[in-house]
Amino acid sequence: MNILYVTIRKNRMSLRDLDTGREAVGHGSFSNQRILIGAFFAAEKVLRDLIEQVKPQGLLDRFVRRQRYDIVIDALELNDGGLSQVEERAIMEMAAGASAMRYRHMVVACAVQPRTDDAVRALLAQSRNQR
Repeated sequence: MNILYVTIRKNRMSLRDLDTGREAVGHGSFSNQRILIGAFFAAEKVLRDLIEQVKPQGLLDRFVRRQRYDIVIDALELNDGGLSQVEERAIMEMAAGASAMRYRHMVVACAVQPRTDDAVRALLAQSRNQR
C-alpha cells in the first residue's frame, strides 16, 4: 500500500513515504500571515517536487499506468481552532494537482506535531471507515 504523509508548516513542507521510509523537505513562499496556503501554485510546486524526490518516475512510468497513493496531510501551524472548510479544500486541491490526481484516498487534518507511521495508518483507516 502506497501511503504518503505530508506535513505543512509556514512556508515549509515535508513528505514521508511510509512504505520505504524516504523523506524529503521543501521550502517556498506559499504561506501568509493568516493561512498556510496563501500562494496556491507555489505550494503545489513544492509538493510536486517532493513527490518526485520520494517517488521518482522512470521513462516507462510516464507511459504506463501510474501508481496511486493514499495521502495524509497534517497542517502543523496556523491551525488554531482547526482548519476551515476553505482551508481543507485548498490543501486537498493543491495535493491533487501536485500528485497529478494519482491518489486513492486523501485525508486532511491538523496536529501540533508530526504523527508516527502507526498514527498515520490509524487516521487513514478511521477516515476510510467513515465513508
